[in-house]
Amino acid sequence: MSARTKARKAAFDALYEADQRGRSLTQALFDFNSRQADKLQSLSEADYVRSILAGLDTNGIRVDSTITAALREWTLARLYPVDRAILRIAVWELLFTETPADVVRSEALALASEYGSDDALSFIGGILGAVSREK
Repeated sequence: MSARTKARKAAFDALYEADQRGRSLTQALFDFNSRQADKLQSLSEADYVRSILAGLDTNGIRVDSTITAALREWTLARLYPVDRAILRIAVWELLFTETPADVVRSEALALASEYGSDDALSFIGGILGAVSREK
C-alpha cells in the first residue's frame, strides 16, 4: 500500500470520526496529531493527512458546494457519512492538488468498495466524473 493510500485512509478515518462526533476539522487535526500520527510509518504519510484535514478545514465550503452542484435530487446532508467523507477527500484532491484525476478516482473507489454504502462505487464514481468534467 502506497504512502498516499495510507494517508487517505487515515484522513478518511479522522474525517468520518469528526463528522460522527460533531467535531470540527480543527479538532480532528488535533486528535490526529495526538493519537494517530505516530501510527503512520513515514513523515510524508502524516504530512499528507494533515494537508487533507487542514485543506478541508480551509476550503470545506468550496468542496461541499462543488459536491452539492454535482448531486442530482440529493443533498449533502442526506449522503451516508462514509460516502460524504470519501467524496470530500477526493474533491479536495481534485480541486487543490496536482494529483491526477484518475488516481484520485481510483483511490476514492478503493475506499468506497471497502467502507461505502451498497451503491457507493457507482454513486461516488459518478459524482467524481461530474466534478472532473466541470474542473
